[in-house]
Amino acid sequence: MSRKPLILVALVLILLETLFFVLLNLNFIMAPAFPTLWPNAVTAVQVISPFFIATSLSLIFLLFKYVNKELEASNQRIYIENLRESLENLRAQRHDFMSHLQVIHGLLQLGMIGDARDYVASLCAEIRQPTRIISLNQPTLAALLQSKITLAESQGIACQCEVTTELKELLVPGMDITRIFGNLLDNAIEALKEATGERRLWLRIYEREEEYVFEVGNTGPAIPLALQQKIFERGFTTKKNREGHGQGLFIVKTLVDKHKGRISVHSSDQGTVFTLLFPRNKDSKF
Repeated sequence: MSRKPLILVALVLILLETLFFVLLNLNFIMAPAFPTLWPNAVTAVQVISPFFIATSLSLIFLLFKYVNKELEASNQRIYIENLRESLENLRAQRHDFMSHLQVIHGLLQLGMIGDARDYVASLCAEIRQPTRIISLNQPTLAALLQSKITLAESQGIACQCEVTTELKELLVPGMDITRIFGNLLDNAIEALKEATGERRLWLRIYEREEEYVFEVGNTGPAIPLALQQKIFERGFTTKKNREGHGQGLFIVKTLVDKHKGRISVHSSDQGTVFTLLFPRNKDSKF
């Protein structure tokens, strides 16, 4: 059922409840002077109560269904935006690739074999990181990481990525993993805009025993110890302009808890690191 029919059904139920409520009150008001449907108040309540209970439960059900529809739509918008960014990155990489080929071709024509070899070696080092990301068994996460890293590098932020697992047993669905790391990486990039010294973002993904470990770190301003637990609360933000902020980390914590994971933060003058742990399979003793 789409959102419009849900809203219409909810409105009809509300109107019916209002109508019966009005009739019930008129019944009590007019009972002394005119014959009514339910001369006895107890009888009236017994007749009307089941209807009110049924319509109220129906409204609650419709409300939950509507909220789920909105969440699905929000997830779809995030997913489409990440795909759009990935396509833009691929177009840019294709353009750069043609330029690199022309440079290599020119060096070979000039007989500068050593310089061509060094140029190819530098290109291989540059593409090694995206190759590791693409090897993940989570295509939505791979696309997200690649797009966010490209965005960070375009803003002069140095990025490091270490991936030593394919996440084959990760139980978190692609939509939720996109929301989790989309928010964490956006926060890291935002924090690095305020950094005065080194501007570096790093990501580590690995496995140990029965869990997957994700680390997202940055060298932005330290988060005071007193605030490190509050940052996961709904609406909490350290930004001066509070409008539109304070939801990202709350969403992250909610989704991590939903999938039986754990999240922690460690922040100092050396940097801020968010560590997330997720069970590798349903049978993991986590």
